[in-house]
Amino acid sequence: MKMIPCIKCKADMPELRLTKYGYKVCVNCSTVSTKRGIPVTKGSGDHTWTETVIMEEDQYESFVNSTAKERGSSGNTVTFKLN
Repeated sequence: MKMIPCIKCKADMPELRLTKYGYKVCVNCSTVSTKRGIPVTKGSGDHTWTETVIMEEDQYESFVNSTAKERGSSGNTVTFKLN
């Protein structure tokens, strides 16, 4: 894999990050936050499907906590991220 320097910190990053995705900085210098997804089942009976709603990390935490409160949980809900 061909590596090129990040324009911000000069560390190596994959050239594909620039040529294919248009990112000029490495992951460590990126200001884009983590995205999270929530599966949502729609339809009824034999006509159901699942869609994924993508959101920012803070929106996800707010959704999880408000959903837990609606279900009767007290306090903040602990969520886990996989690396």
